[in-house]
Amino acid sequence: MHRSAMIVVSALVLTFAACDPSKDEPPPDIEDTIFDEQVRALDRGRSVEDIQDEHMKKLKKSVDASDGSDTRGD
Repeated sequence: MHRSAMIVVSALVLTFAACDPSKDEPPPDIEDTIFDEQVRALDRGRSVEDIQDEHMKKLKKSVDASDGSDTRGD
């Protein structure tokens, strides 16, 4: 019984020693990783999406201003 209790205590001590939060390092900045190029590409895509959204708003506004009437004379 004494031997198994000593094994359990040893296992718990080792487990808690391995989980020491003071040894954890913060993750590196995204610019310092291999994903930097992909993140920049996503940012460029989002900026293009913003430009397209603005264009669509202006287009919709001009269509609404013209009342959507068809001037082709069908």
